[in-house]
Amino acid sequence: RFMTVNEASDQLIEAEEARAGGAYIPNKTLCVGLARLGQPDQCIIAGTLEELKEKDFGAPLHCLIICGEVHDMELEALKPYLIDNSKFEVDVEGSLFPRDEPSSKAADDDDVDA
Repeated sequence: RFMTVNEASDQLIEAEEARAGGAYIPNKTLCVGLARLGQPDQCIIAGTLEELKEKDFGAPLHCLIICGEVHDMELEALKPYLIDNSKFEVDVEGSLFPRDEPSSKAADDDDVDA
C-alpha cells in the first residue's frame, strides 16, 4: 500500500503539533503535492499542508515536497498549481507569501519609516 499526499500531510501536521520543532508551519509553509507525474492524468497542487490534506490527488504514486527558500523562477512555475484561496498568494512582484503577513518588500518599507 502506498502513502498518499493526504496521509503524509496529516502525519506531518500531527508530528509538528506533538514535537513543536518548528521545521514547518502546517497552515503557512508552502508545499507541493504530486501524483502520477509524466502520465496524461498527472496531478500537481501547491498549497499548505493543511490545504493539501483535503485535496483529491487520485490514484498513486504520490509525492510531497515541503518547500524551503524558493527561487523566483520556481515561484513562477508554481503559480498555475496554487490552490484557489490558498493561504499563499502571489504578490505584484511575483513572490508567494502568506495572506495574513505582508510581503517581505512591504515589511522592508515599513522598517524604513520606523
